[in-house]
Amino acid sequence: MTGRLLDRMRAHRRRSGARRTRDERGAAAVWTLIITTTAFVALLGLVGGGGELINHQVDARRAAEQAARAGADELSASAVRSGSDRVDAGDAIARARNVLHQAGWSGTVRVQGSTVIVTAAGTRHPQFLGLLGVGSVNIRETGTADAISTPDG
Repeated sequence: MTGRLLDRMRAHRRRSGARRTRDERGAAAVWTLIITTTAFVALLGLVGGGGELINHQVDARRAAEQAARAGADELSASAVRSGSDRVDAGDAIARARNVLHQAGWSGTVRVQGSTVIVTAAGTRHPQFLGLLGVGSVNIRETGTADAISTPDG
């Protein structure tokens, strides 16, 4: 009788082991779901973050060009009288820096002859790239403008 009982217990153990194997068939679907979700979040971070980064670069370029145009409008008094295109360097730099600051960027302003060169620089913290561990991005864009003292003919 004890032999039969042991045989029954062994048979039951084998059957329950077989059932456990069948119960684990959905494990591959769970792993596939986890991997697919992770890949989707990474792709979302790259696409969304790339778009954000492009927007920041366009904003910096636009601010640099606006500041350069504002600086180039600061013609020197003698240039206005003589009809030349000379820029008052001090006023041009001050005005360009002010426009750059109002746009939310820092940077540098240079005057070379009648050309004003502005570089907008700053650090931005993109939200989507944060999903991928990128905390901040440095952006640097340059814009130039030439002074024109005579109207278009």
